[in-house]
Amino acid sequence: LKPLTLGHWSAPPTLPHVTHAAMKFAAICVVALIAVASGLKLDIVKVADPKGAGQGEPTMAGACSECTKYADYLDRNDPCVCFATDIQGTFADDSTKELTTRKGYGTETVNTGATRLSESWMWHCRPVSSTEGLWKQC
Repeated sequence: LKPLTLGHWSAPPTLPHVTHAAMKFAAICVVALIAVASGLKLDIVKVADPKGAGQGEPTMAGACSECTKYADYLDRNDPCVCFATDIQGTFADDSTKELTTRKGYGTETVNTGATRLSESWMWHCRPVSSTEGLWKQC
């Protein structure tokens, strides 16, 4: 390509002819790549499985497997017999609140939040309380 010269000023060389359809295709490819890249989730930090001490496990089996992993180290005076409880389902909380309103000549009661919180299981070597059915043996 030869630059266009106007007196002492010269314009940069022009690019080869690019069609409008090719520009649209390139724009669509860039948008698609951005969409794919934003949809990818990179796990840079590996999540511990089980979650670890003081962190509730999503299943009873997860809590029990964590307990059995450490049970040999915890049976100094008494043997460690693993028990687990769902701490998110033990007490009433905001998710169990209900709203009662008038409807027609009667009333209607609805749950204002989730039916219950998601499960979060904790373990211990023996039941911590004497409440029946609260602590389940692994």
